Amino acid sequence: MERMTVHDKRLLGTPPPIVENTYDVDATVSIQHCVGWVAQHARDVGGLRELLIMCHGFEADWNMAASVCTGRPVGGFGLQLCREGLSLNNVILTRAWSGLIRRITVYACAPADTGAGNAGTLGDGRRFMGELALWSGAEVIAARDTQTYTYGPSSPIDFGGWEGPVLRFDPGTGAGARCFPGAMR
Repeated sequence: MERMTVHDKRLLGTPPPIVENTYDVDATVSIQHCVGWVAQHARDVGGLRELLIMCHGFEADWNMAASVCTGRPVGGFGLQLCREGLSLNNVILTRAWSGLIRRITVYACAPADTGAGNAGTLGDGRRFMGELALWSGAEVIAARDTQTYTYGPSSPIDFGGWEGPVLRFDPGTGAGARCFPGAMR
């Protein structure tokens, strides 16, 4: 089983050459096409041990329950992946990956964050990552906090160590629990 990266090119830089296959996407590629392409590739190679997703995470300074702007950005509003993004609105599409991928590691800003007043709303990142695990049937690894990365003209994207807690979402229950980040790299 191989590993694969999906890289949204709006995350500047070149993905590191650590996997057998990299699929570059941007705002011209539909999320449905991307999900289908990954599923077909996974079937062609007998499944993926790991899918790495490298993109920006959507953050907003919004408390959805109170309908107020907080002035403090929080994550959990989805991923800038392809034209539509990937969020609670369309995460069901990843059911096409069920049985094909063992682990999904999301390298993005705060995908597993749930700011004050956002639990149970479209800004509930813990729920989003939990549903990604449930629909895809894969273990999901994602950070709660904003992540930093470096890149250069002759050096690939380097996320370095994780910033903040990293959560593992169970594919059977969708529940998220802290995991040891050093074991995930």
